[in-house]
Amino acid sequence: MRCCGRWPKPVPERPQVGYYVHHHGSGHGMRALAIARHLDCDVTLIGSRLPDGPYTSNVRSLLLPGDTAPGMHVESFPALHYAPLAVDGLRERMGILADWMRNAWPCLLVVDVSVEVAMLARLFGVPCVYMRQHGERTDTAHLQAYASASRLLAPYPAAMECSQMPDWVSSKTDHCGWVSRYSGQGRGHVEAEQGSVLVITGQGGTAFTVDSLVAIADCCPQYRFRVAGPLPSSDLSLPVNLTLLGQLADPLPELLRAEIVVGSAGDNVVAEVAHLGGRLIAIAEQRPFDEQRLQAMQLERLRVALGVDGVPPAQEWPALLERARHLPGPSAWQALLNDQAAQDAAGIIQTTVRSHFGAALSPP
Repeated sequence: MRCCGRWPKPVPERPQVGYYVHHHGSGHGMRALAIARHLDCDVTLIGSRLPDGPYTSNVRSLLLPGDTAPGMHVESFPALHYAPLAVDGLRERMGILADWMRNAWPCLLVVDVSVEVAMLARLFGVPCVYMRQHGERTDTAHLQAYASASRLLAPYPAAMECSQMPDWVSSKTDHCGWVSRYSGQGRGHVEAEQGSVLVITGQGGTAFTVDSLVAIADCCPQYRFRVAGPLPSSDLSLPVNLTLLGQLADPLPELLRAEIVVGSAGDNVVAEVAHLGGRLIAIAEQRPFDEQRLQAMQLERLRVALGVDGVPPAQEWPALLERARHLPGPSAWQALLNDQAAQDAAGIIQTTVRSHFGAALSPP
């Protein structure tokens, strides 16, 4: 159930878990749902862009207002990433979060992700499990959030660590592996269609345009391109080997039929292709802290996917797709996969709850 505003004061019998979900892209919400269903307690997903579900009986949602305003000025501080003045939505959302932490006590907050929300939890004396991300995150704000958290949870394999972090950050980090709604599913007996390329344009933004896709399809007539996700509008007519599918509620059938998947080097796309054993061209979109560029480089270094920095020119795609065809596929991903990643993440969260509140929660 959704509500927006003041949280009614409950009478908790045992610790609850709040789960702050960042609004950028769909990956944070997908991951939150996958983990929350394995938590043996009441869970509240909190954010301004929450997944539609399905929600298990222990999960509810608390919708926050947006945190932007026309003409706002965002100052830069070493210890804060985002703290503009005089933004009504920001003031309201922090107030709603504060009310939840007061009224839901005893509680723990999972933060995926926000330095400011993690620090708010610490100021309230609420323990926090902070979700780590790829990228060069050794700035003061990130290190402060990491230090304030009880545990750090990395939703990727330890082999995917690709930046130099202080030893104390590494020692308090638990790696659960890639979390995906398709964990443990594999490809089954579904054979990919030779020459089929699925291009995924995520909700977090994409460097692809209809124009660039038309140019790529024209340069690669032997391939059939199917594009899932939002794209800027265009008046260009499409070649016969290019199909725009729009937003898909569940891309699984398309992921299974594709010989090659092209998508951003973000956690959600990588996790889903990995668990399905697909051949991936990981496009590094421009993101803060070089997040996707470093992830794409590490995937390439481990030889499980091709990593490229931005969308290559159309004339380079025939050779790029030919290289992708020769990726090992399922056998390459297997050593990195944990089919119990969501369950393990839930276990890490519940272990942290027990460390603060005793044996109030049974193991997952």
